[in-house]
Amino acid sequence: MEKMITEEILRRMEEEAIYEMLHYHEKTGKQKIKDTVKRAAGRYVAPKDLIFWPTAMIANCLTEWKVGGVCLSNDQSRDEKKLSVDEKAYAAVKNYFDRWIDAGMPLFYIDDVLAGVSLIDLYAATREEKYKKGADRMAEYLFRMEKEAADEKGSIPYRPSQKNGYVFADGVGMAGSFLVKYGVSFRNAHSVQLGLRQMRNMFLFGIDEKTGLPYHGFQCVKCAQNPSVKYGIIGWGRAVGWLMMGLSRSADSLKSYLTTENRKEERDGALLDICRSGYEECCKEYRQLFETVKPYQKRNGAFTWQLEAIEGPEDSSATAMIAYAALMWMRQEGDGWEEARELVEKASSYLAGCEKDGKIYHCLAECMGFAEYPQVYGAYPWSLGPGLGVLREKGI
Repeated sequence: MEKMITEEILRRMEEEAIYEMLHYHEKTGKQKIKDTVKRAAGRYVAPKDLIFWPTAMIANCLTEWKVGGVCLSNDQSRDEKKLSVDEKAYAAVKNYFDRWIDAGMPLFYIDDVLAGVSLIDLYAATREEKYKKGADRMAEYLFRMEKEAADEKGSIPYRPSQKNGYVFADGVGMAGSFLVKYGVSFRNAHSVQLGLRQMRNMFLFGIDEKTGLPYHGFQCVKCAQNPSVKYGIIGWGRAVGWLMMGLSRSADSLKSYLTTENRKEERDGALLDICRSGYEECCKEYRQLFETVKPYQKRNGAFTWQLEAIEGPEDSSATAMIAYAALMWMRQEGDGWEEARELVEKASSYLAGCEKDGKIYHCLAECMGFAEYPQVYGAYPWSLGPGLGVLREKGI
């Protein structure tokens, strides 16, 4: 259902996004009781994670298009009301990270490094050393995982503690793009190489040869004829979204380094060569995936939860993530810019129709593992974060 994107819709979406970013981790009284029972029985209880990926997706949306509360969009026609909302969002992101820093900067999962994308943005805007230290901690965590748990191809498994070597598209998009952005921002060639390797391996070992769509993940095996076993379904919408977002974010970071007027001595040497070849690689992989994915967009702008399941449920999170990646690609004005614009325009119309009271509905619930996709649809941060990014940049 087509719906106008108004200032009022964007305002209530941003307010809801800020609230969820700061409070999503909180548990209800019933959940706390269940956790107590689990602990008493010696069962695992998930830790209190202040920067887990659902809220990190919102933080990314609030920082990737702003610096110090100012939008990076070319549109300069915003009024004072829009500026005040931007400043409120900016203050909320600082609060989000400050409480994590005050808690000792705990990292529990690979997923936590997605928030590092916004830590880097925040450091660029404020030059407050605490935000760089937070990003450093995340990079060091991944460097340690590389040494302790990476497979023979250099891929970091999604849950190293499980010792199964499973590489998920989710983790590839999160860790890969953070590592590239971190390496570019702080002149760390190894970080850029490690991030690029995560995405390269996904394209080497996790793509279905017939359709060109990704499996949910893979596991490297020592077999010359078949060097990997692929898991999950082919073309899960959010797996596609994670890879496209990872590639477009990485390409955006690499291009910013290649085109920025740095001092000559900063741009000479190995890092410049790595960034140049890495940018070409990301562009090639992104275009390949974009051309494969675009025909699956429905007339109303939506992508389904599994891209080939055209008659299946539509998924606002897959739609929002794919459109967000295309929007970031448009910022580079590279090849395929007009095609990306068409995809984003159609997706934004669909997403606006999914909005109610600041939330974006028709969103597939959290995945529980390979081939475990509960067919439950509602409103979650992983549709709201990228959805807000798309609607805000295309609506005003």
